[in-house]
Amino acid sequence: MDIIPATIAPEFRDISQWVNSDPVSISSLKGKVVMIDCWTYTCIFCLRTLPVMRKLHHKYGEYGFSVISVHSAEYQFASIPSNINRAISKFNIPFPVAMDTKNKTWEAYGNMYWPKHILVDCDGFVRFGHAGYGGIADFEENIVELLHEAGKNPKISLESKDIKDEIYEIYGMHFYGIAPEICVGYSRLKRFGNNQSLKRDQLNIFSELEGSREINQVYLKGRWVWRYDGIEHIGSKGASTSAIIMKYNAARRVHAIMGTTDGHAGKAEIMLDGQHLAPENVGYDSKLGPDGSSFIEINWPSIYNLVKTIEPQMHEIEIIPQSDNFVFYTFVFG
Repeated sequence: MDIIPATIAPEFRDISQWVNSDPVSISSLKGKVVMIDCWTYTCIFCLRTLPVMRKLHHKYGEYGFSVISVHSAEYQFASIPSNINRAISKFNIPFPVAMDTKNKTWEAYGNMYWPKHILVDCDGFVRFGHAGYGGIADFEENIVELLHEAGKNPKISLESKDIKDEIYEIYGMHFYGIAPEICVGYSRLKRFGNNQSLKRDQLNIFSELEGSREINQVYLKGRWVWRYDGIEHIGSKGASTSAIIMKYNAARRVHAIMGTTDGHAGKAEIMLDGQHLAPENVGYDSKLGPDGSSFIEINWPSIYNLVKTIEPQMHEIEIIPQSDNFVFYTFVFG
C-alpha cells in the first residue's frame, strides 16, 4: 500500500443501508485498525480482491482489525439496494457493508478507482491507500504494522502464498496482453466498429456486417438504442436479427455485464467463431440446450461469465438477443 500523510478519516456519508452490521461510524471504530474496502459488484478487479478481504477479516479480526465494505455504484442499477444485497449474498461477504448509493462516501475519500482500499489507524487517521487490484502481500504488512502501533501483537506469520478461491476460477486473472474492457454506453465509447453514425437515446438500425472486423472493436447489427451506460435491444416481428460482435485478441474468460429493461428475465444466444459453444467452453453462467445451442439467461443486472478456455485464446464472440428486454453494458475479460 502507499503511504498517505496522516489525515483524519472522513465519516461515512449518506449511507442508505447497512448490511451485516448496525450502522457504523469512523468515530465508533477508534481503537481498531480499519480497512475501508471501496468496491462495486460489477467491477472484476473488486471481485478478485474480495477473497483477500475475507482472509484478512478472519485472520486479524480477533486482534482489533475490521474490514468495512463501502459499495459505490459504477452503473445506475448497482445503486439499487436489492441488487447490492443479492451481490453480497452471492459473493459471501461476511463483514459490514455500507450502501453508498449516492457515492457520497466515495467522493469524501477522493476516490477515482474501483477498487480502492484505505487503511485507517486506531486513532482514526488515514495512513495507507491502494488503488486497483491487490493481492494479500499488498496489504498484510501494513495491517500488522498498525496493529503493533495499537498495542496488539498478532503472533501469526504472514501469508506466503496467494489465496485460492473459486472467484479466480470463474472470473480469471489479469495478464499482459489481455483484451481490454469495453463499455458500450456513450458515456465512455466514442464509436462502434460499424462505419455508421449513431443517434443517442434513439433507435439505430445497423445493417448486416460485411468483410473482416478489427480486433478489440465492438460491432452491432440490428435494432439498438444507444444509452448513456449501454445499449438496449429493440425487438421486431420474427426472429431476432440483432447481435453484438467482438473479436478479442486474448482471454481465458469472457464476461459480459448485462441486464434487462423491465426487471424480468432475459435471454441471449452465444456464438463463438460462428458456432455454438463446445461443452468445455461453456462459461459458468452459460447453458447448453438439448439441441446443442448455447445461451445465457439474465436474471438480474450483473456480470456473467460466458466463455472459458484453459489458455488465452483469440476468438470472435457473438451475442444474439432472444428477448426484447435485453440490455448490454460491458465486455470484460479474464
